[in-house]
Amino acid sequence: MSNESIKLKYIILDTSALLAKYQLLYYSNDVVLMTTPLVVSEVKDHESRGALDLAVSLGKLLIVEPQEALISKARDFVQSIGENYSISPTDLSVIALALQLKDRLKRGEVVVVITDDYSIQNTLLNAGVAFKPLRTRGIRIPRKYFVICPTCNYASTNILEKTCPLCNTPLIKLSS
Repeated sequence: MSNESIKLKYIILDTSALLAKYQLLYYSNDVVLMTTPLVVSEVKDHESRGALDLAVSLGKLLIVEPQEALISKARDFVQSIGENYSISPTDLSVIALALQLKDRLKRGEVVVVITDDYSIQNTLLNAGVAFKPLRTRGIRIPRKYFVICPTCNYASTNILEKTCPLCNTPLIKLSS
């Protein structure tokens, strides 16, 4: 898709983007910068908080609570690819907001998440949502994970399981 055909771009910022003050560096009439309340709650240092508050007061950054149905959808998707060990509730809110916007996109609109978090990137890549890293190269190949016991080779069907029910050994996460 060429840049001329993009009508509106939604950019979702995770915590690393807010700490880098991305919301003050990027401004365009065809871009909507967004984040979630859980991301905002992670911004604690005085300088970053000031930049965040300034962007919100100027209308450059919207704080949007993802719909509960999309949080549930994101949780199910994260679990289906085995990323639930690595995804925090804040990460889940970013993914849910991205899925919510992706479901509502009109022709020519695009959603991009700014994140350096590899688990978020992997989830978004598996879900077909664009992302852009700030300080890292970012991932290129989507991965799915499964959980197995390194002692007895028990393969868990429950990605949330932490300990082998057969030998009580901590389970490990492997890439498929």
